Amino acid sequence: MPTYNNWKFAKRPAINHECPSLEVNNHPLKVELNKIIRQPVGSKKNFLETLEKWSFPLEELDPLLRFEQMNLEEDSKPLENDVVNYIRLWQSKRTTILNKYTTGEKLTIISSFLPEEEKVNSFSALIRQVSNLNEKVKHRLEQLDEFDESSVRKTMGLSQQEFVTKIHMLDDEIKKAWDSEQRVKAFKIAIQCSKLLSDISVMQFYPSKFVLITDILHKFGNLVYDRLKHKSFGSKVIEFQDIQSELVPEAAKETCQNWMFKMASIRELLPRLYMEMSLLKCYVFTSRGEIKPAIDRITIMIRGIGNPLVAVYLRVYLCNVSAKLVGKDSEEYFAKNFKEFIDDYQQIFSTNMSKKFGTQLLTPDQYLSLYIPAVEWLLYGTLNSNNNKAKLLDELLQQCNSIENNELLLFCVLSTFDSPNIIEKSSQILEIIKKSADNMVMLSGVLHLVGGHVCTCESYRASSSEALSQAWWRLAAAVRAPNDFLHQLEPWLQFVCMQLSSQHINMILRGTIRYMIKSGSAADEYCAQLQATLKRVLTHVPDVEELFLMDAFMPLVELVQKSTARTAMAKTVLTIFFERFTGIYIEDPIVISGLMRLCCILHDSINAVSVEAESKMCADLIVKFVQAVTYHDDLEQQLNFYVECRASFIKLDAVLLALVHAVNTLGARASARGVARACAAYAFVTVPSLRCVLTRAPLYLLGAQVALLNNCVGQAEANLKSLVGLIPDIPLYIQQDGQNKSTHDQVLGLLCNFLSTLLVLPDNMESSNKAYILSGFIKTMERIHWKKTEPLYYNVLLKTLDLVCEMAQETYAYRIDSVLSNDQLYGCEEEFVSCLSGHAGAACRELLTTLATLGAGGGGASGVGGDSRRQSALALELFWRVTRRAALADPPTAQLAANLWALATKHQDHNHKLALSMLSALKTSGDVASEKLYARLKDGC
Repeated sequence: MPTYNNWKFAKRPAINHECPSLEVNNHPLKVELNKIIRQPVGSKKNFLETLEKWSFPLEELDPLLRFEQMNLEEDSKPLENDVVNYIRLWQSKRTTILNKYTTGEKLTIISSFLPEEEKVNSFSALIRQVSNLNEKVKHRLEQLDEFDESSVRKTMGLSQQEFVTKIHMLDDEIKKAWDSEQRVKAFKIAIQCSKLLSDISVMQFYPSKFVLITDILHKFGNLVYDRLKHKSFGSKVIEFQDIQSELVPEAAKETCQNWMFKMASIRELLPRLYMEMSLLKCYVFTSRGEIKPAIDRITIMIRGIGNPLVAVYLRVYLCNVSAKLVGKDSEEYFAKNFKEFIDDYQQIFSTNMSKKFGTQLLTPDQYLSLYIPAVEWLLYGTLNSNNNKAKLLDELLQQCNSIENNELLLFCVLSTFDSPNIIEKSSQILEIIKKSADNMVMLSGVLHLVGGHVCTCESYRASSSEALSQAWWRLAAAVRAPNDFLHQLEPWLQFVCMQLSSQHINMILRGTIRYMIKSGSAADEYCAQLQATLKRVLTHVPDVEELFLMDAFMPLVELVQKSTARTAMAKTVLTIFFERFTGIYIEDPIVISGLMRLCCILHDSINAVSVEAESKMCADLIVKFVQAVTYHDDLEQQLNFYVECRASFIKLDAVLLALVHAVNTLGARASARGVARACAAYAFVTVPSLRCVLTRAPLYLLGAQVALLNNCVGQAEANLKSLVGLIPDIPLYIQQDGQNKSTHDQVLGLLCNFLSTLLVLPDNMESSNKAYILSGFIKTMERIHWKKTEPLYYNVLLKTLDLVCEMAQETYAYRIDSVLSNDQLYGCEEEFVSCLSGHAGAACRELLTTLATLGAGGGGASGVGGDSRRQSALALELFWRVTRRAALADPPTAQLAANLWALATKHQDHNHKLALSMLSALKTSGDVASEKLYARLKDGC
């Protein structure tokens, strides 16, 4: 860029900054209600109701929340009867069972009706040959009686998914057989499916197998019911409760009885019971009064099933069927079946069953957990049938106290009854547990449930809470496995946090550490459970800061030894801490030390293979910590804290960025010159550690501005020099979301801010160059290979020209009180102004060169039309600067302005109104040279 010019500066007249004020009584956006609506006389509508009516269309629900509201409205609809409630609850429980009771063992399925194309075709051909009705009936009975055992295939070694697939295939076969008039075949498939429920060779999967197979039986029962309904009423739509057996034709009744006879002819008890329950709905076609006696009869017949696991799920299916058929009255059968279960309760613990689950390598608690869904379901219906729930609870607790092996029953009681009843009996329950604790294999589960109930209590007497927690802790110490101990610890820790003091919390945490050490197991194996425990404590402790004042909290967090486990623990603690932290600042040194330790653990986990999301999460947590810590007026201690943080968190750029901003804020607060210099030095030393150039450059500028506020001119110069040296390294494009994004807007904003800061920066009097940082910036611009037709390039030149013209004024437009700017240092010294004139002329000539390039179509991909518009806009911008900042009394300058005006108005585009406003500003400027130029340009227009 050339350095010689003939630019002559115009002197700016004194500016009067006194602006007129206008008193405003009302906010311009405030709506006056009396102008919105005039309520007619005699109207019965309330004014507020009218407003609500008008505002209702504006209160549109968020589309993302609309479905949630629909679900809530659906759940809040009143149920016609309790049948729907039972059906909905079972569907939820059904999903839970399928998700929980899975297995990796190999399964077996026995059936003669898994799909075989040839067999199906031959069977269909045989049916077609039987045309006479009597022969057809006779043939079907023969098929039912003649069960060819040689055709039954036993498929072994199936995985769980393969077994489920086979079950679905059998379901499809039932439907295909039914649709092809092969109803006997469908019946036999259903029988074979029900027989699968007698197989307990893989007990762990039995609850899920029960759900899958009873779904098939339910569908089969519906097929029979729909056929009988069609034979009775044709295509007429009629509900189950509206069917009257007196109106059913004899043919339909005979068909119904035929199905009952087929069911009764099944030799084995278990499939016969399942098939009768699936067809129980069909009794309505012969006599509705037979349904309830049949349910009572089946309830007693189930006593003949010797296996307690099979029997209890058989009772569940009976209760589900009865709930669909008799509604609220089904609760009576829930109670009867639950009583039958209690009578046979000790069979669960028989030697025979112990051998069976022992051979399958199941632990006693795993075995007992198989009964839980069934017993809970029976007890739930029983609970609904009893109006006096407190009395029922007393009876069940008495039974638990009197029988052996009471843990399964006690577990189901605790999981079924609501919290208020359990809380009232909590001391009695703990006494029952204490009596059998030595032999309980489900001790942790039972204690977990009790703890879950007492957690819901809003308030407890302090003495009662303390006695309850002590009774629990004596029982918890008897839990042998660390996994079980931590499982039951969670809710009780929540109870202690909510009801007792921080001393009690600390005692429990100490006891937990002692237990984990005595167990001899590595705490890393139980990292997930320890995390869950810490979450409970952090979430429910009244004051989250108090935890760090407990001597047992941090040792518990650091009980794990592996780096990954410690990182997970630290992340959990910090995340919940900052979610719950309600204060503005953290002041306690013990809390600061504990959080610092956790942040160091997070930082040390970051390495070269860490994913970006992980690093960002860690950085966010550490930044929250850095921003929250304060030492108030002790600025030196605050700075020492930031120094320690820089040394500890050097890997994370986001943290270093936050530290630089924090130190700059501290420097702006500092009144002592020594602290201000130290802050400036801290920022200057820290910024080079950041990897991103676009991040470093604004920080250098910010550091310079803060240094100037504290009259630290040397530090400001150093920062600005570093910024100038960094400009060539700024990339033109950066990768963002997989695409190249231009940095021109960011760079232009940065350089404009930089040039504005140069106005208040005093020259270094030891330097022989005037405005030496500006000179260095201009030389740097010459070395940068920016296209001259790029908006970034010529806009920076325009801003540079603005700065140079302002620096030539006797008084600058703004200043910093404690800093002597160049207007006071030089006072329009001739040598200084001459240097500035050279920079201004060089910038002007470079802009004229750019205008010529744009006029010649050198804008590249923009096209000739685009270059013309840009040329016109640039000419107008330069025209404005020449007329406002140059001496128009100089003829060459006036001629330059006229030429620029002609070029700017050559293309009548969107800048035409702006050009006219500039022209009118010349007329009203009050300057003779400007008015002459206005007359000259006006005549040209």
